[in-house]
Amino acid sequence: MTMIEMIQPGWTVVDSNGEELGKVVRVDAEGIHVRKGGLIGGEVVVPKSACTDAEEGRVELSVTRKDIESRRK
Repeated sequence: MTMIEMIQPGWTVVDSNGEELGKVVRVDAEGIHVRKGGLIGGEVVVPKSACTDAEEGRVELSVTRKDIESRRK
């Protein structure tokens, strides 16, 4: 099982600065779908290639929150 395959809905996603982006909604061919926390609604799709580490309950990204904000759905 690859790192991406082990990611589950509800896991916390943090950016490269350690700032929480939100929670995983689902993972599919498009990427990691994240319901953003701390902002007014919304969901972003994070490319799988931006995931640098995943362990139970937490996904770390190689990009910043600002980079992800530009991908807003």
